[in-house]
Amino acid sequence: MKIGICDDNKKEREHIEALCRDQGYEEILSYASGEELLLSPDLSSLSLLFLDIEMGGVGGIEIKNRLETTNPATYIVFCTSHSEMMGDAFGRNVIYFLTKPLSERSVQIVMNKATFFTKDSYRLAINSRVSLPCENILYLHAEQKHTVFHTKDNKIISSRRSLKNWLEELGALGFCPISRSTVINLRHYVRADENMVYLHQNTAVSISRRYQPVLREKCDAYMLHVAGL
Repeated sequence: MKIGICDDNKKEREHIEALCRDQGYEEILSYASGEELLLSPDLSSLSLLFLDIEMGGVGGIEIKNRLETTNPATYIVFCTSHSEMMGDAFGRNVIYFLTKPLSERSVQIVMNKATFFTKDSYRLAINSRVSLPCENILYLHAEQKHTVFHTKDNKIISSRRSLKNWLEELGALGFCPISRSTVINLRHYVRADENMVYLHQNTAVSISRRYQPVLREKCDAYMLHVAGL
């Protein structure tokens, strides 16, 4: 995981970098201003960015707004001494807010959460022509010897690999079987009743009774990962 730290306070940058290195991360880049970050050739390859909200020049909120469009795969952790500014800092890239000074425990929680979320960007080679990031997949369904992928942009893509074979790869990436023939992406899970599982995009798929305990267990584990616990 390549980590960026953008803060106009040198001591804060060094403190965050030391905490990251204590967690075993070595590929860390520091930026003394928002302008320096935005001009960096490494910006597009950052997996995680510790970002100060208040900086002279280009501030953290403006950077967040830009990255939502240009770098959707870069996750942001806002660091601030002023919690009242957090209301303006929410965004789809933002996974955590930390109050300065950062602690070893808070950075550990962030790293666990970021490591889990970066799985969403992992690209699956569905067939010889198509690959998809995990986050785009709603669910998979077995049809005879093939597996059909249903995506959040309403595409249907067929693979010659069996569903069982796919599940061996996807189980560690936040996917869960809900019947012998269907596997869902827990990122898009909304709710379930006795017969159906409801996903985002107003999608509903059937669940087998014997798989209901599996879904509950996998959902609980997934939510703990999302919370960084």
